[in-house]
Amino acid sequence: MIFRAFRMSIVTLGLLLSSLVAVRAQTGSTDPLKPYTTCKGPGDLKIKEVTRRAAGGDTYREVTTTNGKQKVSVVDGYRVMFAYPDLPYYFANVKIERSDPAHYPEDKEILINEKKYFATIKEATALVFTDKKLINGLEDYGFEREKIDVGGQVAVHVLFYDAAHLVVTVYFLNQSKAVFGNNRRFETVKQFRELRDDFLSHYSECLKQVADTQH
Repeated sequence: MIFRAFRMSIVTLGLLLSSLVAVRAQTGSTDPLKPYTTCKGPGDLKIKEVTRRAAGGDTYREVTTTNGKQKVSVVDGYRVMFAYPDLPYYFANVKIERSDPAHYPEDKEILINEKKYFATIKEATALVFTDKKLINGLEDYGFEREKIDVGGQVAVHVLFYDAAHLVVTVYFLNQSKAVFGNNRRFETVKQFRELRDDFLSHYSECLKQVADTQH
């Protein structure tokens, strides 16, 4: 009797584990981007908001290049907002998107050209394009201002991971000096770039780990 009960317990446990694996596999296949939204920033930087792209809407978004308005495909997407716990504003606005596999190479080229285009626009402070860099297996392109406290964004970087048709755009936001009890994390371009590099390094490492578990 004891052996039979033990054997039934093993069978029951096996069925339970199989069910859990099946549920996890189904969840991952129906929403493969969600695991990426759990990737954290370095230090005390926190995830403050996660929003999924509205279902049933456009399957593309428009960007501007030297060729005018162009469309890039978006199969699904999330927005993740990062902030420091003691500051009332965000440090980074991250868009995690999956491109249509059939259009991914074209989408990638368009998005790189978009960054190049913005670096040619004359503004109050120059925008500098940064060409391809590899960070933990992801390709990184972007453009940055030469000064802080100008405009809403200090820099915009886009990370590509070809195997997952993954497009991750990071908008690094300016931090206001006008807030009472200001404790912003950067006062100079040099300080911002140190935070930027730290974020991109940690974040891309997590993105790669998530992608590798799915492919």
